[in-house]
Amino acid sequence: MSVVAVVSGGPDSIGYAAIWKARGKAIHPISFSYGQKGVKEVSVMKKLSKRLGFSEPVTVDISSLASVWRGTQLTDEKVSVEQSYRPNVVVPLRNGVFLMIAAAYADGIKAEGIIYGAHLSDAALRADVAEPLYPDCTPEFTRSLETAINRGRFSSSKIWISSPAVEAWSKAELLKRAYDVMGDAIYETWSCYLSGEVHCGRCESCMNRKKAFKDAGIEDKTKYQA
Repeated sequence: MSVVAVVSGGPDSIGYAAIWKARGKAIHPISFSYGQKGVKEVSVMKKLSKRLGFSEPVTVDISSLASVWRGTQLTDEKVSVEQSYRPNVVVPLRNGVFLMIAAAYADGIKAEGIIYGAHLSDAALRADVAEPLYPDCTPEFTRSLETAINRGRFSSSKIWISSPAVEAWSKAELLKRAYDVMGDAIYETWSCYLSGEVHCGRCESCMNRKKAFKDAGIEDKTKYQA
């Protein structure tokens, strides 16, 4: 059976897809060009999909949505990329948009499920308010969207959605499991919010990548500017 994997070029989504391939599923990657500053992730995703034996990736161009996703670090050129978490690093409902499109793709190819790389570290509560760091990464969001997707389809068969957060994995736990199936290919993934020659080493995503390798007890061979 097959699953649709929402993937960027990052270790979370690529790693989770590799884990599901090791579980015996055929992986059909879908990725998005949404006007992100770190668009390099798309080319990295294509390279790794081939190396890991996934099906030919589908890349959906929704870059015009950058005009909707204003005021965020990832899509708005007027907003600087920060070194630590700020609420404006969140692209509102980005995973919801991605998963809905992925569901349409899954329906078309008769895939049994959809996977994406959200983990419990992203779903943790913020220090200032009792809200998740990334609201569309929580298991509750995933289950609610799964229900909505199946209510909006004709088929009697259900499409399920899974993520590392649903499996109660932190970013470090996910990295350890991904490394077990990917080996050194994990270092070829792309986490940076920018599109330089190497990871900037300063943005929140680069900092989270460094911390995950440290917490997982895996040597970080990623090349960083800083």
